[in-house]
Amino acid sequence: MKLYVFPPSPNSRKVLTTNNFLGLDLPVNIVDLQAGDQFHEAFAELNPNAKVPVLEEDDGSSLWESNAIVNRLCTDQDTPLWPRSNQRYDIMRWQFWEGCHWTPACSKFISRHFFGREDIDMAAAEEDFHKCAKVLDGHLDGRNWLSGEAMTTADVSVAAILCYRESCQYPVEGYGNILRWIARIEALEAWKTANPTPQAAE
Repeated sequence: MKLYVFPPSPNSRKVLTTNNFLGLDLPVNIVDLQAGDQFHEAFAELNPNAKVPVLEEDDGSSLWESNAIVNRLCTDQDTPLWPRSNQRYDIMRWQFWEGCHWTPACSKFISRHFFGREDIDMAAAEEDFHKCAKVLDGHLDGRNWLSGEAMTTADVSVAAILCYRESCQYPVEGYGNILRWIARIEALEAWKTANPTPQAAE
């Protein structure tokens, strides 16, 4: 298996963190989105959506969508990241929430601060962020992790977009449970290796 990633991308950081955490040491191919590598014919055969990350299996087939990839990386191991139990449905619940609600809310700040999107309604963006942050912060009250008693791929998936919380000025002040939780994740060596400069611009 091999990974295709653009390291500054939060979605790529999910799979890089999981690769590190599991000690898989999978080969990593860099797809430079700024240079347009994602539009090359060879990459389009792996992902017609022209997006990273992508996991290429040994048989040549490919898997795209970051949350599917992090779960797939865990499948061949007995790991608390992806327990062999019905807890997987709880983990997927948070991964769907991340993709449908949390990342879209955070991405408005990225669009404004990294890409200069002056058309972004920042008052509306803050409202959307606070709706999601209240859900996440409330769930983390009294908990160290999103699902169960150990870190899972739910934590990896939901945490990734927070790597730009300072540089993109997410309004995270006052969400003590989120800040406590992300600090625990950022202290992990697997995260540090995948996120060498967590507040750097894309």
